[in-house]
Amino acid sequence: MSSAIQKEVEIYVIFCKLTSVNTLQGKFEGEVDIVSSWLDNIHGNYDRDRHWNPELVYENSIDKDVKIRTRVEVKPHNNDEHQSVRIVQYQKIIGTFSEWLHIRQFPFDVQKIGVLITSLHPISRIKFIGKQEYCYLAQKAIRENDTWDFNQTVSINYSTYQEHTPYLRSQQYPLIKLNALIARKSQFYLTNLILPLFLVTSTIFVSFTHDPAAVSSRLSACATTLLTSINFRFVIHNYLPNIPYSTYLDMYSMGSIVFITMVFGWHAYSIKQLDKLTYAQLDIYILSLFGATFLIGHVMFIIFAWILPKRRQRLFLKKIPQTIMTSDEKQLIELEHLLGYERSIDKKVVD
Repeated sequence: MSSAIQKEVEIYVIFCKLTSVNTLQGKFEGEVDIVSSWLDNIHGNYDRDRHWNPELVYENSIDKDVKIRTRVEVKPHNNDEHQSVRIVQYQKIIGTFSEWLHIRQFPFDVQKIGVLITSLHPISRIKFIGKQEYCYLAQKAIRENDTWDFNQTVSINYSTYQEHTPYLRSQQYPLIKLNALIARKSQFYLTNLILPLFLVTSTIFVSFTHDPAAVSSRLSACATTLLTSINFRFVIHNYLPNIPYSTYLDMYSMGSIVFITMVFGWHAYSIKQLDKLTYAQLDIYILSLFGATFLIGHVMFIIFAWILPKRRQRLFLKKIPQTIMTSDEKQLIELEHLLGYERSIDKKVVD
C-alpha cells in the first residue's frame, strides 16, 4: 500500500568482500550488505505486498540474474507518540557492479567504489538518509585483496535524476551512493613498467659513446632504443582502458619516446647540416644539454607524479572514521555491534 507522505529511509552499507576491481572494464566484484529502515504504523507481521516498501533499485549492479537475499524485521520504536514501529530490511547482494574509475594519476590513484541506490518512488514520497557512522568495510574484505589499500571509512553522496525525452519528462527520483575508499598499490607498476622504461630510455646516451665520425652507428643505437620504447608503450596500454585523457604512466612513456626522438633527430640533423669537426666539438655540449633535460624531467616526474600522489594516497587512507554525537560527546561506533545480513539472524537490533 503506497502513501503520499514522504517517508524517511535510513540506509547503511557493509562491504563484506571486494574480491576484484577491474580497471580495464570499469567494474568490481563484491559482497555487500545493505540495511534500510523506516517507520510505519502497521500492526502484526509485515507483508511486503500490503505494506509500504522503499522499492530499492541497485543502479550499478550489472549482473543479469543477480540474486538479492532479503530479511525483514519489525522492531518497536519507543520514541514516537504515535506508537509506530521500525521496519528493518536486511539485503545481501553478491555480484558485479559497474564503476567509473578516474585514473589520471595511475598508478598512484585513489578511487571511490560503491553501490548506487535509487527507488521506484519519486522524491516527493521518499527521502534517503545515509547513516555514515554505521557503514564500514569488513576486515575480510581488506585481507583478501592484495592490489588495493583500504580505508574503513565509507563516504556518502546524494543526488537526484530525471528521465528526459523530447516529449516527456518524468518525476525526479532520489539517488544515494555509498562508497568504499581505496588506493592502488603501485609497487608492481614501478618495478615492472616504470623502472624498465627508465633503463631503456637511459640507454640512449650510449649513442654518444660511438665515434662522432661513425654517425650511422649512433643512428642505429637510437633506432633500437626508440623501437624498444614504443614496444613498452603498447605493453602499458594493455593495463589501461580506452580513456580520453592521459594518465601519469602515459605521460612518462610518451615523454621517454619524445626524448629519444630528440636525440635521434640531433644525430640525423648533424649528418647533413654540420661538418664532422663542428659535430665533434658540439658533441659534449649536446650531451650535457640532453643529460640535464633527462635529469630535470625525472626530478619533476618524481615530485609531481610520484611523491605528491603518494602523499595524497596516505592522507586518503588515514581519514579518521566518522563519529556520532552521543550525550554531547564524540564516541567511535563499535563496529562489531553493527548488523549485516548474517548478524541480524542471531543478534538483536538496537535502535
